[in-house]
Amino acid sequence: MNVDFLKNYLIQKKISIYRLSKISGIGDGRLNQIINKKTKKPQMTTVVKIAKALDLTNDEFAELCGYRKDDKNGI
Repeated sequence: MNVDFLKNYLIQKKISIYRLSKISGIGDGRLNQIINKKTKKPQMTTVVKIAKALDLTNDEFAELCGYRKDDKNGI
């Protein structure tokens, strides 16, 4: 999971961890563990809940999962 993407997204959209917790149904303690990189590989269901709560596009979801388009090669 790309935690840096999540942190930047939350800052840009002015969404607190508490607010994300409420809209995603994930405990704020669990979200803190993920954001502070204490949870290395969160379950896919957790990542999907975060993506749905934030209404991410497919590209944003892919980046949240750790996949990024390589601008040089178009991949």
